[in-house]
Amino acid sequence: MPVTQIAGTKAFAYVGNIGQIGASGPTLRHPMGLARGKDDVLYVANWGVESNPSTRITKCTIDSQEWIQDIGHPENGDPTFKWPGGLAIDDQETLFVTDQADHCVHKYSRDGKYLGRWGMSGNLDGDLKRPSGIAVDGDNNVWVVDSGNDRIQQFDANGSFLSTFGASGSRDGEFNSPWGISIDNGGNLLIADWGNNRVQRVTTNGQTLQTIGSPGDQNGELNHPSSAIEDKDGDIYVADWGNHRIQIFETDGIYLATLIGDANNLSEWAKGKVSSNPDLLKARERVDLEPEWRFWSPTFVHVGDDYKILIAEGQHMRVQIYQKDPSYQEAQFTL
Repeated sequence: MPVTQIAGTKAFAYVGNIGQIGASGPTLRHPMGLARGKDDVLYVANWGVESNPSTRITKCTIDSQEWIQDIGHPENGDPTFKWPGGLAIDDQETLFVTDQADHCVHKYSRDGKYLGRWGMSGNLDGDLKRPSGIAVDGDNNVWVVDSGNDRIQQFDANGSFLSTFGASGSRDGEFNSPWGISIDNGGNLLIADWGNNRVQRVTTNGQTLQTIGSPGDQNGELNHPSSAIEDKDGDIYVADWGNHRIQIFETDGIYLATLIGDANNLSEWAKGKVSSNPDLLKARERVDLEPEWRFWSPTFVHVGDDYKILIAEGQHMRVQIYQKDPSYQEAQFTL
């Protein structure tokens, strides 16, 4: 397992990737959000493209890369997504999916049954405008990034409005086109404040506890972050969308490490397609593929309790997988 980045007593190693471009089945099309279920199941929200409707949730396994089903695909006959922007699951693996173009939240069961929707375009309590990130807390309440209204809204699992906070601006507790959201280890919220080039850690009533990052492309600086999540040790992972990288910070916001993408191998899904096409094989041998290994506009990062790091790439149509070793030690040699 090649080690990509070592930071103190921690190491972050590239493991593999999932994906190939397509409109259905074992393929991805502009993945925007991820949710990890039980038994190593992965749900991927595909944004698709207007000229080729492929918006859907791809359900698959991570380790064996077994495709399980498409959820919400146009061919299924259910109400379809326009631009799914975020994905979250509750403890029963009920899926909640924001739709940026339809200004609503869709709800599906873990096996793909459509359970309804809530929301409509507007700026009143419960209304939504280009909703993006979404998260479910320990009480199964649903937190939605109401990006077009520069605020965060809380709903119960049935879509009833509970609370809201936030306003347009750059001061503490204000937002500029916020994108991603997650629940931290203390039950507070980590919000990727996309337009302000920062991540805010806030309480559930909107009080800012911490600000991470500042505009730029140096270590610790951010360019339109799209997602942020805290692992069980307190390290914070940020999808630095505009800088095409994942930055990792310690709990206090101090820069720790950077991942730039290392997908130097084909996914299991892509191997069959490439190996059956001699012209494609020859073409790959003639060009420098290193740019293809690297992240291109990473949209979402997820970290599990097993330290498995999953990164959705909106432009490279894949999910890259890393593994954190929280107790890494360099080999010691006696000479």
